Amino acid sequence: MGYLKKLYTGSIKEKILMAAFLIIGVYPLIPQKVESFSVILFISLTGVTFFLNKKMSIAIKPLLISSSLFVIVFLSIFFSDDKSEGLKKIGTMSSLIIFPIIFYIFLENIKTNYKSLLNLFFKTFFTANIIYAFIAFYFISNYRNPKFSIKDASFFRAAVSDIPLIGEHPIYLSVFLSIAILFGVHLFKKGLESKVNNSLVFSGLIVILYLLLLLMSKGVIIALFVALLVLLLSKIKKKYIILLLFSFFFILIFLPASNNRFNELFSKETYNSTSLNNSTSIRINILKCSIDKVLEKPFFGYGVGDVQEALDSCYTEKNLNFKLGRYNSHNQYLFIWLSTGIIGLLLFVVFLLFYFKIAIIHKDYLMLTIIILYSIVFLFENVLSRQSGVIFFSFLVNLMVWNNVKTKQIPY
Repeated sequence: MGYLKKLYTGSIKEKILMAAFLIIGVYPLIPQKVESFSVILFISLTGVTFFLNKKMSIAIKPLLISSSLFVIVFLSIFFSDDKSEGLKKIGTMSSLIIFPIIFYIFLENIKTNYKSLLNLFFKTFFTANIIYAFIAFYFISNYRNPKFSIKDASFFRAAVSDIPLIGEHPIYLSVFLSIAILFGVHLFKKGLESKVNNSLVFSGLIVILYLLLLLMSKGVIIALFVALLVLLLSKIKKKYIILLLFSFFFILIFLPASNNRFNELFSKETYNSTSLNNSTSIRINILKCSIDKVLEKPFFGYGVGDVQEALDSCYTEKNLNFKLGRYNSHNQYLFIWLSTGIIGLLLFVVFLLFYFKIAIIHKDYLMLTIIILYSIVFLFENVLSRQSGVIFFSFLVNLMVWNNVKTKQIPY
């Protein structure tokens, strides 16, 4: 309530900034067709605060590092034969340069209550995911699809994808839910003195976790588990770590077989054949093709516009029966390597290490766990190649760098 009160009592700049962060906070509830407009609105609002401030300051180091990935991928267009496809990919990834410009130019010299702004964003995003979960539960309970004879993980994943207006790819929704869980644990730790607050946060965590388990995105769940271990080890007693480990294995063991997609990891068929009904089998074959293509052009890559064509040619050669144009590398590291060559991959590693360094220097364990989560998810998904993934990633990591430096006054 205090944050909402400040919307009415704060200065014009504070009101505009809070409105901007509220827009991104409700990102999971924004229809996919207008996701880009949320970024445009965020740019517009932060741009207004920039002009109202009448002072200009540029944080060169984080601006250059955070936008470097976009620059190297953009330059790879010149190595592409299909430049129109390359430009399309670049358009999708444009958030990688937009948010660094906003945080390290527009907002670099802004004076505000940074902690309050960050907490507003955390609570808004956490609440938005709870609302999304309840909408998903309602839609799932009424969902009918002749493709599915039983209500298993595939059924639930199809259901959330088909939710009118706000339907989302299950992997990207799982990433949102996982980040909301990290936010929730952070809020729970901060509110240890308030039993009512903790009860509400804990209830929200259960709701979000339940939907995450229904969707069964294996890579995201593994990433969340590792991130939670780090976050809990940072400040919470060992007994909670033991409880987390026990709960995780209890869930995996007693989860109904029809909904336990982890079973694919222990099936011989996954590794001995290609099944379009087995996501792990598909990913293994995609990984093999990605590595084959990387080895063909390890130094300069194919250019961002030709990566998919290169992969499709491998799928055809291996008679994988994959629909052409559908399966990307499903590995962000390999996609960068395929697009930009070894220099681009090394730059991507530096890009991530910069965020790790900021988190460690500032002892920001929440930021650290978020980078860990994304770094693991990048092994299984091209997060930065899809608008739903790249917008939120770029906003979140740059927000946390900006906040840490401004609140703790430690240089970039």
